[in-house]
Amino acid sequence: MADLKTDAIVLKRVNYREGDRIITFLTPDGRLSAIAKGARKEKSKLAGGIEMFTLSSIVVHQNDSKKTEKVADDSFGILTSARPKEFYHQIISDLETLELASSFLKQVSRLSHQIDSADLFNLLHQTLSALNSTQSDASTKQLIKIYFHLNQARISGEEINVFFDRDGQRLEASATYDWDNFEKVLIRRPDGEGMIDQNVIKILRLILSTNIHVILKIKNLYTYLPILSYIAS
Repeated sequence: MADLKTDAIVLKRVNYREGDRIITFLTPDGRLSAIAKGARKEKSKLAGGIEMFTLSSIVVHQNDSKKTEKVADDSFGILTSARPKEFYHQIISDLETLELASSFLKQVSRLSHQIDSADLFNLLHQTLSALNSTQSDASTKQLIKIYFHLNQARISGEEINVFFDRDGQRLEASATYDWDNFEKVLIRRPDGEGMIDQNVIKILRLILSTNIHVILKIKNLYTYLPILSYIAS
């Protein structure tokens, strides 16, 4: 079978035999596992491209057997090249940022068993890149976390409805709404005293349709973090 060339982010690494590793990647086409022969040996050419929190360009020589998670040589392709493109070094320099990024990897890893989607790869790529440039800003990290959870829900088919309320009525700019955290829907408040107004709804729509780096440039967004966090939770 022809070699597979793709961009990839490492989801996990498992030591195998004396000097090898089994690497599980997330690619734009889904989850992929491969054996990195000699990766644990000194001066391995693969080492830099299989570090955690690295976007790499990889080449995998695939065999004809079906990909599984079993530890057997014929169950995986062979990683023949791994060239780092982006190393998110700032993430590993801050414990809180590292914990948040690690939680993203774990959630994406679980979801990738059911979903093969370029959207999932793009979400992980965007959020790791954003965390790498904002590791010292607590409010920005909170916004990135909100962005991740709302878009993870969208990709998994549980996207919140930001156009219609619980009763199927189109959301109105002059109305206010409350959030039902059980049904995951917006409920119109007849008295106009709801927590969610047109500004929050606009932000939610942007989060669900726009690159994270664009979201981070929006001014005065951080005043809405409490209600956005409540909805994303």
